[in-house]
Amino acid sequence: MVSSVSISIASLELTRKLFVRWRENFVFRTAKRGMKSPRDRIIWPIIFLTASAFLTRSGPDHTACADQGTQQPEVEIELAVDPRLPPLTQHEWARELGRMGITRVRIRTAFPSDQPKVEVLPTSPQPTYRVIGIINNSNELVVPGARFSIRQLGGFVRWIDELRTSGPPESRPRTVAFGLDLVRFQLVKQDLAQPVAISTLGRNSREIVDQLLAKLHNPVVWDERAKSLLSSHEVNEELKNSASGTVLAYLLRYDGLALVPRGDVQGVKYWIVRGGPNVACWPVGWPPEEGESTAVPQLLEFLTVNIQNVNIRAVLQSIESRLGLVALFDYPALVRYGIDLEKTSINIPQTKTTYSQIIKRSLFQAKLKGEVRVDDAGKPFLWITTLRPIED
Repeated sequence: MVSSVSISIASLELTRKLFVRWRENFVFRTAKRGMKSPRDRIIWPIIFLTASAFLTRSGPDHTACADQGTQQPEVEIELAVDPRLPPLTQHEWARELGRMGITRVRIRTAFPSDQPKVEVLPTSPQPTYRVIGIINNSNELVVPGARFSIRQLGGFVRWIDELRTSGPPESRPRTVAFGLDLVRFQLVKQDLAQPVAISTLGRNSREIVDQLLAKLHNPVVWDERAKSLLSSHEVNEELKNSASGTVLAYLLRYDGLALVPRGDVQGVKYWIVRGGPNVACWPVGWPPEEGESTAVPQLLEFLTVNIQNVNIRAVLQSIESRLGLVALFDYPALVRYGIDLEKTSINIPQTKTTYSQIIKRSLFQAKLKGEVRVDDAGKPFLWITTLRPIED
């Protein structure tokens, strides 16, 4: 609902525009025909002056009311330049900062005692941050927690924005992953640990993704290019009761997509973006804290096996049924290196060995490797990918 203050401000602005237009027309008409009567010469100037005074007086007061509570802290910047740099250095930095829209800057020669810091000045209604930055002898701008070259001022703009929204770097909570502090990260992990309540075997992957995202507590934001990449393939695994976050990361990875939690002053959002080697995305499971043999003790049990010309999928399905361990395949990597699970045969002569060794030997023959991971709720599964990373 729009507040009465906002409505008043909008009405005032509309009145101001209408008056300015009337004033221009009036001046034009009177200049053209002249003020022919005493009434014109007395009444209209009085109306003109009264309205002008009203608008001049009223405008700022209402605007100030509207901005209270939403105004961000001001940032004052003072840059101290190493005296060993060329004389034109200050001019170059001032020019480039101006191009980036950073105008409240004072640039001077550095003193030996200067250090990068952020001072908090107690102003109202928001504090003012006074930034002391050092342009060192390598011509880099050094501020608390970051440094930028003169060609990286876009990063400095983002640093200033983060200062306004999150405060000085030393006063912020320590982040543990995805730029989230420990409390937010644990809440995200708890949210993504929700068990999948539906059967997934043979189901449409897109329908599963949509249903899982709808049950999360934080908002979901799709990158404009990501939505079109989400496919509708048949899911070959039964993932019921697995953690939602792990299943989402698994199904999205199939289409080259990724789930990325991002936090700001308004809270956490789950972004669905295109994946890649430089994208820090929510993983398909985590390494078990106490090791694979602790997470799945049956891996160390001995048995006698004799495997002759059996495809790798059948071998793993047999192990899955014995250990109750779901195997998830890194399908994009398999496609990248042309590995067909149905056409890759495994041969292990009769021997007595452990489940762990059977898995390792079978996967190696198929040019694959595996590891035990746990989902976001701590449930173990087997993650299988290629010997060569997909990024190669």
